[in-house]
Amino acid sequence: MSHNKKNKKDQGSDDIEFKVITLGNSGVGKTSIIKRYVSGKFDQKTISTIGFGTFSKELILKNKTKIKFSLIDTAGQENYQALATNYIKNADGVLFVFAHNNKDSFNDIKKWVDNFKDSNPDLDFNNKLPALLIGNKCDLEHEIDEDIIEDLRNENNLYAYIETSAKDDIGVTKIFEEMGELLFKIHGKKKKGQTLKPGTKAKSNKAGCGFCGPDI
Repeated sequence: MSHNKKNKKDQGSDDIEFKVITLGNSGVGKTSIIKRYVSGKFDQKTISTIGFGTFSKELILKNKTKIKFSLIDTAGQENYQALATNYIKNADGVLFVFAHNNKDSFNDIKKWVDNFKDSNPDLDFNNKLPALLIGNKCDLEHEIDEDIIEDLRNENNLYAYIETSAKDDIGVTKIFEEMGELLFKIHGKKKKGQTLKPGTKAKSNKAGCGFCGPDI
């Protein structure tokens, strides 16, 4: 009996869990992206997050390793930005999310990046903590030029840019597959000093995009 207990304990110690935080203005679809990935569903009536929420999801990597995501959904309101500091400090990865139909949400990404870096003064994006730029609501009219998006990604050393639609389930799975592989590459094999090469542009296929409602 003690032998069985030992096996269970060993199995538990092999679990690899990564904490990923989403940051961005209210209404860009952070909650909908997470819920689409975790449950496979889209709620047209999703309302803005107040405070913080945590969701869990397992992922099998390309090398068949199983990892677990702890996905931290944050509010985009100004009065919650300071409270996000503790969550930011414990994050292994970050998603900076804007909405294609909201130029202000894109312009504010720099603010969210700066806030994240202020909370982690010794942070080295990509070498220790992968950061992805997410353009949600890709099915709606684009207010931001693609070149400007790429410039923002380069200027802030964000690893990749991915277009998504939480409503139509476009690009959502790609976000977390990409993040999982990056996190395991950095931490799973203890290669914390390994340099990742930013520049991957994992752009989703826009075919099939339909009208997207109030994706929060």
